[in-house]
Amino acid sequence: MLIGLLMILVPCTVFVSTFVLSRRLKPCLRKVYRIFGGFVVFVGGGTSVYLAWYAGDQGGIAAYFFQKAVIFVYVALSLSVVVLNRILRTIETGRTRI
Repeated sequence: MLIGLLMILVPCTVFVSTFVLSRRLKPCLRKVYRIFGGFVVFVGGGTSVYLAWYAGDQGGIAAYFFQKAVIFVYVALSLSVVVLNRILRTIETGRTRI
């Protein structure tokens, strides 16, 4: 039960704590990160809670795996935004090396 609660709360906490740090991103990537990251974290967490609450034992298992998918998608989104930001800043400064 505690692990399930942590799996739901940790992505939300990480998203909220990195909200200020996202100012370092280029404006277009900042908007993508804030909109899609928030959507993935909060809607995904809400869906996991719904599955666990209303669908019985199978719903609890489904909620666990769905929350793992939410965490994976959020990490992939965060890494891709950071890499794209680095590439765009490199192109912007005119350097050819990444």
